[in-house]
Amino acid sequence: MTGAAAGIGRAAARALADAGATLIAIDRDASGVQATTMAIGGTAEARVLDVTDAVAWGELADWIRSRFGRLDILVNSAGVSLSDRVGDADLEIYRRTFAINVEGSLLGMAVALTFMRPAGKGTIINLSSAASLKGNPIMASYGASKAAVAHYTRSAALEVARAGHDIRINAVHPGLIDTSMAQDLYTILAKVGPPETVMKMVTTGRPGRAEEVADLILYLASDRASFISGASIVADRAQSA
Repeated sequence: MTGAAAGIGRAAARALADAGATLIAIDRDASGVQATTMAIGGTAEARVLDVTDAVAWGELADWIRSRFGRLDILVNSAGVSLSDRVGDADLEIYRRTFAINVEGSLLGMAVALTFMRPAGKGTIINLSSAASLKGNPIMASYGASKAAVAHYTRSAALEVARAGHDIRINAVHPGLIDTSMAQDLYTILAKVGPPETVMKMVTTGRPGRAEEVADLILYLASDRASFISGASIVADRAQSA
């Protein structure tokens, strides 16, 4: 579980652990990820990792192999939302956004598949975003990066299914969820108008709760979702509809 220090990642970590999973909580925020594992208890271990670091991912894979010998579920939840416009040509924002949101997810999937292909089974859940489903003039790179995550999810799901593996790979597209990332988003959207106007633009009545998305992730990780793969599942209370 990447991005486990806060928000959806922390909520999903707790949901999976409560369902009986032995959890590896991963984040570059050392204190945050330790807090997550402390809250969960003995079934969780914390690992500090920058998801853009390919070498660190390789070291993590070696540790998982020696410690557990298997990896059944990966949830790619680490992400960043920054403000930019297409015409600004701010390559630093674009590169950072894509490095964390896209490359981090790809590196995670690559590591997970080294365990899942030999086992012939497993499940990967990638966090995309409802922001990928429509244009966003002030968060262009964020929406584009999350669209890329969804596309790579479909491609990977099709590849493993055609290879005959029972490996399911799906993307979850949350709308506005009440997390620390949402607070950053409120600051960005303050450029658009007053809070009540912004709330009407990005929700249908209220923001979601991290636990509501965690419940969906738990379902996709379970055997109850055995025939669901390559899907992009939106959780935004009809906002993108």
